[in-house]
Amino acid sequence: MPHDKRQLFRRFPWLVRVEQETEVYPKDRTYLVGVSGGLDSRVLLEILLLIGFERLVVCHLNHNLRGAESAEDARFVKELARRLHLDCYSDQLSELPGKGSLERSAREARLQFFQKAAQKFSASAVFLGHHADDQIETFLFNLFRGTGSIDNAAIKPESEVCERQITLLRPLLHVWKKDLLEFASARHLQFREDSTNQSLQMTRNRIRHDLIPMIESTLGRPIKQSLLRAIDLAVIEGEFMRSQLPVFANEKELPVKELRLIPIALQRLTILHWLRRNQVKDCGFDEVESVRRTLTNTKVAKINLPGGVFCRRRAGVLFVQP
Repeated sequence: MPHDKRQLFRRFPWLVRVEQETEVYPKDRTYLVGVSGGLDSRVLLEILLLIGFERLVVCHLNHNLRGAESAEDARFVKELARRLHLDCYSDQLSELPGKGSLERSAREARLQFFQKAAQKFSASAVFLGHHADDQIETFLFNLFRGTGSIDNAAIKPESEVCERQITLLRPLLHVWKKDLLEFASARHLQFREDSTNQSLQMTRNRIRHDLIPMIESTLGRPIKQSLLRAIDLAVIEGEFMRSQLPVFANEKELPVKELRLIPIALQRLTILHWLRRNQVKDCGFDEVESVRRTLTNTKVAKINLPGGVFCRRRAGVLFVQP
């Protein structure tokens, strides 16, 4: 290990975990890296290069939501890629796809963008810079919004977007933002500041700036480390539960009789997995329970689901229909 790298690993012990958790990804493959120009993605890019990933494609999508600030972010990222001698793939939106919330539409735009980049560069995985503070804020946001389980509320270190044929990799989920700032300072890294991160009009920002400090003040102690530990446990338990899914969870139709025979917890998980495989988006606890009720309530044979689709029960099976 070079002397400079050895010093960094001693000063920032969390780098060891990041390196260990990324060892499963072959370094001779091409990977996309989502780079907004902000602190998180700038540090992620630096770390990936530090630990030996060389075939990286810097990917930047200009959502065109902040005018000149967004354009300057794009220029910054392109120049960064040029200085690091990395390929750069960028695009600019004229409008967001879909009719849902801003967050959902922006996410869909990013997935479409990454899919195009993956096809162009023959890649199948994207590194993203989500960190521990993002994990806490997203967890609370999803939990209060009504997620079906604690496991579902968490950001996963690795998640497959089957319809896009890409895998999202998040190696910084156990690194706090303050650590990223300290690392950036030590490496003299330049990055862009997103002015919307301070806007209290956004729910996530209110969770970050108002809710979490209020809870910590009320309890008289920090809560984020405890929450992160609970999330870790929930994710591990969720992985075990998913390993117990019946084979028919991956079929086009669910057999009602067989589904009735498995424990309720597995019924719920099987239905959720099956709905997602059938491209039913935004399904949560209420939708899963509505489908599950058709297993015993013979008077109900049709359930409305998000996206203008239905779940029907007929001839002893459940199936999804437009």
